[in-house]
Formats: sequence, structure tokens, C-alpha cells
Amino acid sequence: MRRLQVAELRDSWTAWLGVCLTFITVNFALALSALVEHVGVDAVLSGRMDYWSSASYTFAPALNLVLCLIVGAVVIGGSTSLVVDSRRGSLARLSLVGATPAQVVSTIMSQLVVVSLACAVVGDLVAYAMLQPTLQYLNDDPTLQLVVPDAVYAVWPVLAANLAAAGIALIGGHRQARRAGAIPPVEALRIAAAAPDERMGAARWVRFGLCVAVLAAAFALIPVLVSLEPKERFSNVVLAAVVVLIVAGAMLSVLAPAIVGPVTRAWTRLVPTRDPIWRLARTIAAVKGARFSKSVTPVMMTIGLLFGMVLLGGVMTGVVRSLGVELSAAGPTTMVSMLGLPLAVALSGGVGSLLMMAKQREAELALVGVAGATPGQRFSLPVLEGVIVTVTGALLSLAMVGMTLGFLAVALPAAGFPLIVVPQYETFAASFGICLLVTIAATLGPSLGSLRKPEPAIIARLVAE
Repeated sequence: MRRLQVAELRDSWTAWLGVCLTFITVNFALALSALVEHVGVDAVLSGRMDYWSSASYTFAPALNLVLCLIVGAVVIGGSTSLVVDSRRGSLARLSLVGATPAQVVSTIMSQLVVVSLACAVVGDLVAYAMLQPTLQYLNDDPTLQLVVPDAVYAVWPVLAANLAAAGIALIGGHRQARRAGAIPPVEALRIAAAAPDERMGAARWVRFGLCVAVLAAAFALIPVLVSLEPKERFSNVVLAAVVVLIVAGAMLSVLAPAIVGPVTRAWTRLVPTRDPIWRLARTIAAVKGARFSKSVTPVMMTIGLLFGMVLLGGVMTGVVRSLGVELSAAGPTTMVSMLGLPLAVALSGGVGSLLMMAKQREAELALVGVAGATPGQRFSLPVLEGVIVTVTGALLSLAMVGMTLGFLAVALPAAGFPLIVVPQYETFAASFGICLLVTIAATLGPSLGSLRKPEPAIIARLVAE
């Protein structure tokens, strides 16, 4: 059995390669946050930095660790599920030659461990290289006259971060592995090429309940937040809003199997065109089901974090301008330090999920070509898929931002501050445009090679696999 597992690992590396970007980014984000936290705490304990001026080097990286774990759990779970779905036929063949469900699970988990370790090494090297520039960047307020702490290239914080990243990967992967191992091999072979169905099971409802409980706790703690000094009141309300933004995204990702399809069908039907390629792209998105929702979820998180960052920055600017309150934590560096790494994790998850579906996209384009589509129409299909994914993610991200705005509408007046939202339409448009370009590149780029090959050759290769 060990030889079969080794052979399966060698055969599956191309599938795992599509999600390596996500694993590397998660390990990098957690390792860098852990290193900055270690440097900041060491500087405070040694007396080289005042505790009250150390938030950028102590509190911000600690918050990043929590937020990156939440976002990382969302995107890694979806990415691992896509890999398992793409390997379902191979796993079924393992079962047919005598592998038990437990051995199928161990095969997937061993692959996940190897991929996690390999990606951790790359992520750690990048984190070490970025440590000193990050420490310098966090000193964004020269009036505080902070001494930038020297980089400490410790090992144990990075190892702890790698264990955390591996932990969320193994937890998400074990759930997918058990599902794959529980399917009878003949049935698995039958559905290997079909879009797997994913319903709102008991585990999803439990996670949904936890997210609702956290959001309810955030609203319930508003009286505690407003009982502090004015400066701390405002800062804590903004930080609580960041948590609401992340948890709202996690809640929507849990609900993705139930809401992504209806939202996509609703807005695509409103597009006033009868172009056959648009109708085909709309139908393909609906047929993909769970696979499509797993591509939309990280895009939703990315756009939601971008929009939320702009919203919070506008609210902070509006309050400062209206009241003349001097807030040291109101600069753009603060927002980047709080949401920059979770944003990178979400974006990498979106790109990785779309890359994972490259082979299925090649099959779709080949079948469309056999049916008589022109080269231009085949070129347009992945572009339209990227547009549908991005617009659906943007619509769902509005719910994330709406929950955050609702929290601010309650918390800021209770804290004695006005809710002033500074419109920044150009920034919103630029954020959406960047995500759209990245998504189209991730859908179209891997498909360009197949567009130059004969359709029968592509179909024959996919059938052989």
C-alpha cells in the first residue's frame, strides 16, 4: 500500500500545484505575523520600546494571526476540497484495487502533509526576508519617535506558525478525505467528472451558528467599548468592526452552497443579451454547483476585505475631520497592517481555486469547439467565467460590508462619535477592477494553451486521465 501511496503522490503533484500559492501565502502571513509579534514583545520586555507605543509591533501582528487563521481556514478548506474532487477518480481506483476507506484517508492526508511542509519552507524564507522591511514600514508615524526594533530571526515563532497552518489544513483536509473515502468506488468513478453536490450539513450549520454567536457578541459588547476613554473608544470600535468584517465573510462562506447559486442566477438573468456564449457561460456556472461556489468564496473575501478597508478608512477620516480628534492610529498603514495579510491570503485562495479548475475549463472549451464555437467565442468563455465569478463575489461582499456598516451605525453613536462615511467611488472601482483582472487572468491564462490545440486531442487526453 505504501508504494501505491507514493505513486499516487507523484501522480497528484500537478493537482496540488494549483493550490500551492494558497498554502505558501498562509504560511508566509502567519510566520511574518509571529516574527513581528516576537520582535515587538521582546522590545517591550527589554525596555527598548514603550508599551503604549508598541501597538503596531504587538497588537497588530496578534490581530493578524487571528484574522489570517480565520481567512486561511476558509480558503484552505475550499482549495483542499477542489483537489480531492479532482482526484476522485484516482482515489476510486485505489479502492478498487483493495484500499480501505481508512487507507484512502491516509493517502490524502499524507499528500496534504507533504504539500504543507514544502509550502511552509517557501513561506518561511519569504517571511524572514520581509521581516526587516516590515518592521520599518510599521513605523508610520515619525512624531512618535519610535526606534524601529532590530529584526530577530527566531525559529520557534515560525515553527508555531507552520504548525497552525498545517493544523487548519489537516482539519479541513480530513473532512474532505473522510467524504472521499466513504463513497463506494464504483459510485466515485461515476461522479468523478461531475460537479459534486455539497449541501448545508450539520457541520456547516454548527459553523454558521458560531459565526452568528460571534457577531451577536460584538453587538452585545458595544456598552463595554463605549465605557472607555474617547481615544480608546474609537480605536476599539474600529478594531471590533474589523472582526465583524472577517467573521461576516466567514459566515457567508459557510452559507456559500446555499446562496452562491441563487445570487448568480438572479443577476445573470438581468443582463440584457441573448448572446449564446453568455448564456452558455451562465449555464456552466450554474451546473458547476459546489465547484463554482468554492471559486466565488475567496473572491468574495478578497473584494469584501478591499471594500471594507476602504469603508473603515473613510469612516476614520470622516470622524477625524468632523471632530478634530488627533488619532495616531488613523493612518493608512494601520489599515494595511490589520487587513493586508488576510487580504493576501484571500486573494491567493481565489487565484488558486481558479487555477485548480483549469483542466475542467479545457474540457469545456474543447466541447464547445466540437459543437461549432469559433476561436473568438472559445476565447470569450473563460473571460465571461471570470466576470461571473467576480460580480457574484462582489455582490456577496456587499453583505460583508453591510454588516460592518450596521455595526458602526450602532457602535459609533453609542461611543459619542458621528457615523460619517466618506464616499470613495474611485477606490471601490479600482478594487473591483483589480480583482476582475486577476480573476480573468487566472481563468484565461491556463486556457490559452488549450485554445491552440485540436479539440479531439484535448478530449482524448482528459478521457485517458
